[in-house]
Amino acid sequence: MPIVYPENPYFNRLRMHTAENVTRCEEGAHDPALLEWEGGYFAYSTDTAGMPCGYQIRTGRDLLHWSYVGSAFALDKTPESRAAAGLDEAYEWCVTDETEASGLCTRKDGSMCFWAPHCVRGADGKFWLFYCLTGYFGGSKSCIGIAKASSPYGPFVSEKLLVQSPAGWRTPNAIDPQFFSAEGRSFLVYGSYGMGLFLIELDPATGYRKDGLTYADFAAGRADFARYYGKNLARGSVEGGAIRYHERVPVLVGGKQAYKSFYYLTCSYGSLSSVYHIRCGRSERPEGPYVDVNGNELVCSTDLGTGNKLLGSFCREGALADVFCPGHNDLFVTGGGVALLSYHCRTHYFIKTKESESSNFHFLFLGQYAFNSDGRLVVSANRYAGERLQPIAREDFLRDTDGIFGAVLFSQHTDTEQERRVCLHADGTVTGAYTGEWRLYGENYVSLVLDGEEYRGVVMPCWIDHRGKAGLTVTALGVSSGMALHLNGEKRK
Repeated sequence: MPIVYPENPYFNRLRMHTAENVTRCEEGAHDPALLEWEGGYFAYSTDTAGMPCGYQIRTGRDLLHWSYVGSAFALDKTPESRAAAGLDEAYEWCVTDETEASGLCTRKDGSMCFWAPHCVRGADGKFWLFYCLTGYFGGSKSCIGIAKASSPYGPFVSEKLLVQSPAGWRTPNAIDPQFFSAEGRSFLVYGSYGMGLFLIELDPATGYRKDGLTYADFAAGRADFARYYGKNLARGSVEGGAIRYHERVPVLVGGKQAYKSFYYLTCSYGSLSSVYHIRCGRSERPEGPYVDVNGNELVCSTDLGTGNKLLGSFCREGALADVFCPGHNDLFVTGGGVALLSYHCRTHYFIKTKESESSNFHFLFLGQYAFNSDGRLVVSANRYAGERLQPIAREDFLRDTDGIFGAVLFSQHTDTEQERRVCLHADGTVTGAYTGEWRLYGENYVSLVLDGEEYRGVVMPCWIDHRGKAGLTVTALGVSSGMALHLNGEKRK
């Protein structure tokens, strides 16, 4: 059958955002997490444009275009609105004197510094918003709570704090919560820098801690560090953890088809404004260990570390807008079975067009993810345009692209990767910037051996936005390096 390509999605053009711009589309979204409800989609994100209500809510019908519809909490900096939202306890824990810190802070004037929400439909029929509040950006005086509402639009009202961390980095930073359920159990993964990511088990019926512990129990010595803060999943300069359970992932073992179930952990490494990127590990248990292709547990030190590198900063040939510092992702599967990684990224586009001297503008992007023949997660570096995974025949692959591809190959030590041209020939050889061999196998698996390293991945249709054309993309992972390789080939016929 011929390949079914996505049509032009007519993505909204990138725009700078300001505090006054409340009709924002994809711009201004930081730490986006997705929810599906009644035929539509919701994106919840940290507010980076100075709005007073903490979290932005966007809606869309196609996962391609988004509209801002309001804020999760009904806040106006007054004590009355804070009390009505149930946020007094969180505020009192995090409020910071102006002499202690500057910039983004939870202040005595009622300003509140929220980070990284996650919203799900709870077992009680309500919508559960896992929120976090911090005293000031870069500090560990933080807390995570659960707020609920009868509608995904809110307003949400906080019911309970789940975990608290004091200033000083002697404990995990209690921010960046992500909820997940699997095999009859529910969990919260959280944490940022300092000590890395942690996991606590929740009551599936309420979303509260299953063990019922409070910070008072920890402070009084009734619960030790490990019981209160949970299992340490990843160490070092790591944040934005998300876990998704996938059952019966197809895996080739000795050339034969098998099926295995895995928990996949994705998270962001490195400095938020310079080398931010997304890594991944997997486990057969929610508590880990989560390991990369070499069996190493996830750890980040001075912006590098272990873990499969899925996505980092890169620039396509001929593209004015680059992808800079992608990170803080969600792992989301639609009711129709499309697996998507949502994330925020920046761009130097506005610097190049001389509209701004800053790249500090965050945008909501989505990319489809899949699994290679080893059952390792790989993600498209192109924005999702409605494409579907499908069988790809070798003759269609070569005919539609003429074998000409732009290659982006990530490494441990390069901050921004540049696209380079390669050609995949009918005789199975690869020439150009990288040389070696390639082959297709299974329905849409691909293997490329380039300069001695094998990359195993998946071929899928895509929309190559800066070219204004449909095409085929290869997303693959180094078998021994754990570094991602992304190829884009335009549909030429």
